[in-house]
Amino acid sequence: MIAAIVLAAVAPSLSGSNSTTVPFMLFDNRMLVQTRIDGDGPFTMVVDTGSYEVDVTPAVARRLSLAMKPAGSATGAGSGSTQFFTTQIPTFALGSLRLANIAAGVIDLSAIQRAIGFPRLDGIIGYGVLGKYRVGVDMDAQRLTLSAKPLPVPKAATSEPLTLSGGAIHIAAAVDGIHGQFFVDTGDRSSLTLFRHFAEANNFYRDAPVRNVVTGVGVGGPIYSDVRRTTVSLFGATIPGVVTRLPRDRAGAFATGSDAASIGTGLLKRFNIVYDYPARTIYAWPSHFFAEKDRYAPLAFTNGRLHVVEDADDPTVTASPSPSPSG
Repeated sequence: MIAAIVLAAVAPSLSGSNSTTVPFMLFDNRMLVQTRIDGDGPFTMVVDTGSYEVDVTPAVARRLSLAMKPAGSATGAGSGSTQFFTTQIPTFALGSLRLANIAAGVIDLSAIQRAIGFPRLDGIIGYGVLGKYRVGVDMDAQRLTLSAKPLPVPKAATSEPLTLSGGAIHIAAAVDGIHGQFFVDTGDRSSLTLFRHFAEANNFYRDAPVRNVVTGVGVGGPIYSDVRRTTVSLFGATIPGVVTRLPRDRAGAFATGSDAASIGTGLLKRFNIVYDYPARTIYAWPSHFFAEKDRYAPLAFTNGRLHVVEDADDPTVTASPSPSPSG
């Protein structure tokens, strides 16, 4: 989830192929793909299961001469907000898919781009496109597939029902044995973020070894959190030592949301996944990242840019067993 805003639902028309497979680049634990809008581009966009619609930046809107209508402000993971506009995209292409007449948002992502160091960041692809398809994330090959037809999955894959709320995916999972509804968010760079009410109710702040540090940047500014490690159970697997954020902000999605937690790409990349939106089902099986130890990478601002502090001591590390494919 990079931005949290809901637009009026508009069903775009479809032309060309009913499926496509495109490469993605994993950067800062976000999936970046190349798109074309009105035949122009390529534009680099984040694949974000936590966002409702397609968003483009003001620079893209100006380049394409898209009309921008003021629509108030947008909020996200940070505690502030930013100005938001709506527009209409005549044609949108991802690989061989062609969509027409898409209601979209226009939002400034330049602060995130500068802070994280994205080479390009032109927009976000959310539920408005993803929700029409079976979305396959092949983390091993770093390929994204959108298909109108069911996608093949291995016999050993686990399947979990998903629920949708405002286009966002929710599944049942558990952290340190405590069960709840978890938000599945490929736009989240972290492994796991507990929502404030859940973290407070279950005393997760107690004894957190890292206190009140910047753990990312979203719409609304920096994200301040405590950090600790937890054991997460999802997709039939038990994964210990997961770097987990405990929000310190009093505003923003993590401070006010009703879910138990947000599962970000830092954890999701351990699996190859099919998000079958039409069937309301997730299929998952281990990727080559599955057994990797989760690493806490401290962040710091230097000259207005957020960067990883290389070779820093990890105060969250404790001895823990390896992930298990069965919970």
